[in-house]
Amino acid sequence: MTAVQHSVMTISGPSKFEPGMQESDLMDQLPDGKKRNDDLTRDIMLVSLGCFCGPKLSFKNIGRGSETLPFDWMRTRHKGLVHFLKNSWDESTNFNDFFDFVSKKPVPGCNMTTYRSFYHSYWHDDPTDPNMRIRYKRRIVRFNEIDAEVKPVLFVRTIPNTDELIDVPELVALLVKRHGKQAHLLLIIDFQNTATGAAIVEGVSNLMVYYLAGSAHVDSEGLPAPPYGVAVNLALDWIVGRPVEAMHFESIEKIIECADPTDWGINGLGGLWAFEDTLEPPPEEPIPGVLPEQQPCQLPAVSSAELVRHFSAKAPAEGLKCENISVVPLGCTGLTKASILSMGIPSPDLPFDWVQISDAGLLHFLRKGFEAPIRDGLGAGSQRPSEKRGFFDFHTRRKVPDSALTACRSHLHSIWHDDPADPEVRTKFDLQFDLFESLGLGGESVLFVRAVATEAELSRTEELLRALTKKFGKQVALLVICNFQSSTVGPHFAEGFHDLMVYYLEASAHELPAPYQKPIQCALDWISGKEIQAAHSPDVKGLLALCDPTSWGLLGLKGLHAFEGLVSKPVEEGPPREPSAEDKWLMDVRFEAQKDALVLISLGYHEGLGRALESANLNAEGSPFDGTFMRMEGVLHFLRNDFADFFDVSEPQDVPGTSFIVRRSSHHSFWNNKADIDSSRQDVEDRIKSLRLLARNDQPKVFVRAAATAEELSLLGELHAELCRRFSGQVFLLVLLGGQGQNRTVSVEGHYNIIIQFLADDPISTGKVHSYVAPVKQSLDYVVGKDVKAAVVPDFEALKNLAVPGTTVPIYGPGGLLIFDDLAAPTS
Repeated sequence: MTAVQHSVMTISGPSKFEPGMQESDLMDQLPDGKKRNDDLTRDIMLVSLGCFCGPKLSFKNIGRGSETLPFDWMRTRHKGLVHFLKNSWDESTNFNDFFDFVSKKPVPGCNMTTYRSFYHSYWHDDPTDPNMRIRYKRRIVRFNEIDAEVKPVLFVRTIPNTDELIDVPELVALLVKRHGKQAHLLLIIDFQNTATGAAIVEGVSNLMVYYLAGSAHVDSEGLPAPPYGVAVNLALDWIVGRPVEAMHFESIEKIIECADPTDWGINGLGGLWAFEDTLEPPPEEPIPGVLPEQQPCQLPAVSSAELVRHFSAKAPAEGLKCENISVVPLGCTGLTKASILSMGIPSPDLPFDWVQISDAGLLHFLRKGFEAPIRDGLGAGSQRPSEKRGFFDFHTRRKVPDSALTACRSHLHSIWHDDPADPEVRTKFDLQFDLFESLGLGGESVLFVRAVATEAELSRTEELLRALTKKFGKQVALLVICNFQSSTVGPHFAEGFHDLMVYYLEASAHELPAPYQKPIQCALDWISGKEIQAAHSPDVKGLLALCDPTSWGLLGLKGLHAFEGLVSKPVEEGPPREPSAEDKWLMDVRFEAQKDALVLISLGYHEGLGRALESANLNAEGSPFDGTFMRMEGVLHFLRNDFADFFDVSEPQDVPGTSFIVRRSSHHSFWNNKADIDSSRQDVEDRIKSLRLLARNDQPKVFVRAAATAEELSLLGELHAELCRRFSGQVFLLVLLGGQGQNRTVSVEGHYNIIIQFLADDPISTGKVHSYVAPVKQSLDYVVGKDVKAAVVPDFEALKNLAVPGTTVPIYGPGGLLIFDDLAAPTS
């Protein structure tokens, strides 16, 4: 396929945003092209069967957009279509695993995630989002209700691989059986040279095949274009009996003989494969260092709720009383939690109870929080609801043999007894996160219990203890258990670490279903001040020297690997390739749809910023900060008190030589025509109400601030945090600072939803606020994930130091009057 120039599909008018919308909903709102005036074909239903979103976009391009259906915006194999459609496709069959996937990957080069199975893949939607499932279930109902018994219906599919051609008669027969005798299929074979144009197959009266040349994927100027409009219109003419120019073939085998081999559709966006390579995952390789004789007792392969009931039932009638001590499991497996419950120790549900977590994963979440991304391209601040918590990110899903469980694994942790793709499970974990963060707030001692996955973890015990103490305070104690030990057994301490106990546990402990009761009891006696028999080491390194080799914690249930990447790095998905016409076209479409869904809200400083955004046809929401001069401290003040004193300003003062008056506070000032004071106040009150309503929906929001001085830059983290607290959905903060000598885009490490545009010109001093428009549009490219050259500074102090010093806020407004109430005019 030939590389083509970059182009953008423009969108007319803002899209209608509704809570729970997916990216496919936004793409579905792209405008339709001009529809041909044809009474005979206009009512024939068009249905996309994939293999990607090209058919649906082509429908829209010829003015035939319609209600969204399930295969419009995803990638599908022929085997996937048959799998989903052959049986009942509804709740009774769990929708034939339509929402299931095997791997989750960030798409290189864009703010996008793909969820893949062998049968299909999602690129524009998140199948773990409850809103997505609601919307797709409605699409499936619509698909199931398609009736081609009386009226003709045209199903359109472009095949990803010419190997699928032999299966086309099976698909035609399935559509007729499922939907009726007037179900017709237009099957498109892309990038053809030997034969081009339409073809009819004898004996398959409901099938038209179309050999499509590669040139159809670009327009007359060589730019990407929706490719299938001509073929669709020709098929519509064929259905209503019009004479059409078409080749005739005696069999599907002859169709195959004339087809130039292609597998273009096996590749997705960003150079990733469109599908998993096999239906069943390959067997896992042995992990070096895992000794076969070190076999831990296995947890039952059931849900976490069932595990809690199972081990709580083993507790003594009178539970163990832990006066003013909380006992908290930190993995590395659920055996730690199981032991605590079996002892009758009160133990609320917490995040690390039943997961397998490496020491690196534990340190990551302790230091950075459960929101922090665990890999580039995914995690907090990305585009998917499930990625607002880095804890929910995982690389692969794999069925646990002989059970109903699915292992969801990352390189840092794995979740076995709950499915993080289930929205209800994520809600449950959210409560556990909050409870975990509140540990120790009541002043009680907190005993953290960690069974190490490998003996090498002992060298990092001091690091773990330091992270726990920093997070939860000095009332923390840590019990570290080393399994499968024979050279040394029992409790040990290191000199200088009064809050750390290491317990070397013999292998026989794993003959019990809850193996850690003895070390936990020992640690409780220690914390309670009881005398215990223990050995001492001069330092933490000495504790490691006492430990026999073990790597038992690298295995999960049924011998599966506990973490990704234990044996080898993930397989590279082929060599880098030049983006195809489809890649560029589809990426441009999704970028423009995403930008059109953004709502922009002005935060001042300049009173004309909002008008400039509106005049540029950007989707700007009316803001109470428009039409005023507004200090940064004022923005924070009014957001925090919900505009309670927004109208507490000075008595009006006439603006010399005009019909205007000014009313001021130390935070802001209103400049209004005398005749418009009452209506202006009502307008601002309406904008405050609108902003409150906007706070409740999940529409992505870009707040735009024209900074008055470089001093404001040190407050950006505080401002963004306040905006995130007040407003739902993704929140971006764009700050424009003029008078900087050169144009450049900057962000701050760890705060990538904050974008700062340094501008060479100074629109505040010149009054040319329209010069803000171009950098705002460039920033929207950044927001939706397009490649934008941007510098990254380590913190807000470095950001402030990057700015040209000496920029001062103007103190005079129109008529030479002071802008704010607390300003004093300079003396001569």
